[in-house]
Amino acid sequence: MKITKVILLITTTFLSFNTLAIDKKTLEKFSQYDNNSDFVIMYDDVDTLLQASVLYMGNSTRQQAKQSKPSIGTRLKNRVKPLTELEGNRFFYETFDTPEKIALISNIRKSLEQIPTDSPLHFFSKDEQLAYWLNLYNLSLIEQLVQIYPKKNIQSLIEEDSILDKKHLSVANETLSLNDIKTIVINNFGYDPLLIYGFHQGNIASPDIRTKAYTGKKVWNNLKRNANVFINSNRGTFGGDSNTMRVSYLYEQNKAFFKDFDADLKAHLAKYLLRSYKDKLLAANHIKTNIKNWNIADLYGTTRVYGGSVATNSAALIDAFVSAPGDAYMNTGAMNANISEYSPLRTRLSTEQMDKMVALMKVQELRKGTVTITDEEYAEGNKQP
Repeated sequence: MKITKVILLITTTFLSFNTLAIDKKTLEKFSQYDNNSDFVIMYDDVDTLLQASVLYMGNSTRQQAKQSKPSIGTRLKNRVKPLTELEGNRFFYETFDTPEKIALISNIRKSLEQIPTDSPLHFFSKDEQLAYWLNLYNLSLIEQLVQIYPKKNIQSLIEEDSILDKKHLSVANETLSLNDIKTIVINNFGYDPLLIYGFHQGNIASPDIRTKAYTGKKVWNNLKRNANVFINSNRGTFGGDSNTMRVSYLYEQNKAFFKDFDADLKAHLAKYLLRSYKDKLLAANHIKTNIKNWNIADLYGTTRVYGGSVATNSAALIDAFVSAPGDAYMNTGAMNANISEYSPLRTRLSTEQMDKMVALMKVQELRKGTVTITDEEYAEGNKQP
């Protein structure tokens, strides 16, 4: 089998995302791949979690929210950001209100962490690895936010005391942060703007959390879909006056992806903007990266109820019927009850793939002069090597 090694043309000095330093050997370790590989990682448990816990919002209508009105008996009301309040997929943080439910996410995350130990990543194609890193990143971010929920505004968590810099992951004996994962992805794929849309940030104005896991076969189509939805929404672009185009602060955070910022960003947006909006926006002479909404992308839990004269049962929303593309309508309350007992996959490769992986790893060990894997151990159901 031919193993290709990526030439490290991009050093950590020039990587974006304000990452903590990541060791060059670590980047090299995760830069090997085999594009002839037929190994496919399964994410059934991630799919189950996301399908039960993500409210799919679909394409933006560019509708703006109305400001809330005070309830009877009070002058207080919740402040909303009309431009973006009705946009973006929402995660049901409200339902993960016990240690047992939070442990569900943690167990799946730990199972994802284990993949490169059980099945070294260099046996997989680049696209399969990209899907893996995006899934690990997004699930780990959700896990971190669930643990601090309810917290309405998460700007300080992302930009100041950043949970993105916390080295809480262990992958193939390497301690990594979420920003380290971004660094690895950029190192392997360069500054392709589509990558921006694969990293959910937890807030309303960020790229969406998906209803299904990324897969190697569809990862680039998924990213194009994410870009299309984001750019054609008030989160991504909005017309100011005739001379100004307002765009997401996300592009300011990721300036390294656009060498000539205004020109390259316009060219990128032009690929995805709908015709009805494209001409007006791209005719603007100035770009302002000032569309923000740092409120966590939950459903209702951080909306404070003022007054008491009128009863409002927001908790009933959790049992509302919602739909996702290609799925029948489902009761999310019932689904959440089922998923609380769901266990991570024992293995993420098919039986045929596992047999092949064992054989490949045995060959590797022979070349090193030692053998630590036996078919008998594997057949008896012991932990996959």
